[in-house]
Amino acid sequence: MHNSNPPFGISLMVAAMMFNATKDGIAKMLAASYTPLTILLIQFAVTSLILAPMVIHKNGVRALIPDKWFGQILRSAFVTIGVGLYYWAINFIHIADATAMVFVAPLIITALSPWVLGEPLGSRRTIAVIIGFIGVLFILRPTMEGDRTGYFISLGSGVFLALFYMANRKLADTTPILASAFYTSFIGVILLIPFLSFYWVAPKMDDVVILFGFASLATIGQILMVGSFSFAAASIIAPFVYTQIIWATTVGFVLFGALPDQWSWVGIAIVAVAGVYIAIREIKIEES
Repeated sequence: MHNSNPPFGISLMVAAMMFNATKDGIAKMLAASYTPLTILLIQFAVTSLILAPMVIHKNGVRALIPDKWFGQILRSAFVTIGVGLYYWAINFIHIADATAMVFVAPLIITALSPWVLGEPLGSRRTIAVIIGFIGVLFILRPTMEGDRTGYFISLGSGVFLALFYMANRKLADTTPILASAFYTSFIGVILLIPFLSFYWVAPKMDDVVILFGFASLATIGQILMVGSFSFAAASIIAPFVYTQIIWATTVGFVLFGALPDQWSWVGIAIVAVAGVYIAIREIKIEES
């Protein structure tokens, strides 16, 4: 870890969430012309190109080749499906609502941890999970009226991202963080290429700059997120991941003039509070 500087670490995480939310807003704009997997492939390709020289500089050329191939492929498959579903979901709903639904992932991880990770659940974590899922119900407001497609797609995204986070936990002790980020994007490119004929939309020359900017924002956000944990303990940094909901709301309003309705706000707040509690609780358990 670098010299302890919690305010700087928090600033990096908040900035990372801003970049991520802005990237998502651009993805929603691009969705009118490109399929979700086209957008994702471009993101992964640019991220791989940017991260590769950084990994070589920090860990050497050998670090570009993962040791545990099966685990890395599985993890990358989870995030590819998860992010692909998210980019599909924002075709239907506001990015703030989609972000909130994706943040169900930590709740799913906690709920499954006794069986998948061999970690005890405990009464307080159980209550937090239940409260979090109540928040999801506020967002969904399940009725027989209206189109809930985007909400269920983003919920599916949260499930696959939960699996991605659990795979991260399994591989955390064997892979440097920056190299891990590179593997995820590079293997994602490899997984997506065989299916090009089903989804690929060739970029228009007029869109090349915005597509590169979109992918660069995604990469910068990832680097800032990784860097934030070098300046403060995870227990301090992790809860600020939830500032992405604030940025997503801001971006949605600026770019699309859209805001969540009052019941969505209630659900978003409940999910965020439950998620922050679980984040802090998980880290304290690990530290103890």
